[in-house]
Amino acid sequence: MGRHSAEPLGIIPNDEIREIVEKYPNRFVSFAGIDVRISEAEMVAEINRCLAWPGFVGVSIEPGASNPPLKANDKKLYPIYEVCQTRDVPISVSLSNLLCVMVGVPIEFSSPEPLYDVARDFPKLDIVISHAAWPWIYESIGLSFACPNIYLSPDLYMVGLNMPGAREFIHAANSFLADRLLFGTAYPSRPLVESIQAFHKWEFGPGVKEKVMGKNALRVMRMDG
Repeated sequence: MGRHSAEPLGIIPNDEIREIVEKYPNRFVSFAGIDVRISEAEMVAEINRCLAWPGFVGVSIEPGASNPPLKANDKKLYPIYEVCQTRDVPISVSLSNLLCVMVGVPIEFSSPEPLYDVARDFPKLDIVISHAAWPWIYESIGLSFACPNIYLSPDLYMVGLNMPGAREFIHAANSFLADRLLFGTAYPSRPLVESIQAFHKWEFGPGVKEKVMGKNALRVMRMDG
């Protein structure tokens, strides 16, 4: 994931990621990180620049962890959503209480509720809520129930840390969210091997684990064909 966020989160430049993807093309793909502080035209230009590179399959923004922070339905972000929908690539919107705390902004900017407007205004856009907007657990699950183009990636909040609410994501996957829950680790925040080991301790219905572990991600990144 590319990143353009306020300190101490900072920046992971798209050009550096490009070098890694080009060096290991059979191992990595990337989402282009977009700085939401720049102009709308500059944001769109950066998306188009990055999507021209092999291995770039989506777009990533962290609006609540920017400076100044933005809510996910801020109209400044709508050109990003529009170009992603037009080009048929998913967008990852990172939301969590922890991100807000780390950059020193009000925790209301971690709420997933503004994404309801986005999901309705861009019905053909696949939206991944990275970190699943923890601790707004029921809000994010309820949002995914209402909007079929919302995917949840709880990452470290679902694996290995015994976090409050983790089990609710599994319950959702075993009912209506089987096709839209995504495994993740938020590495390096959470080690890879330990995350996988912890994930396998959850109990899933037939075929659900395989979807969460990879099939859903391949589909949302248009890599399942």
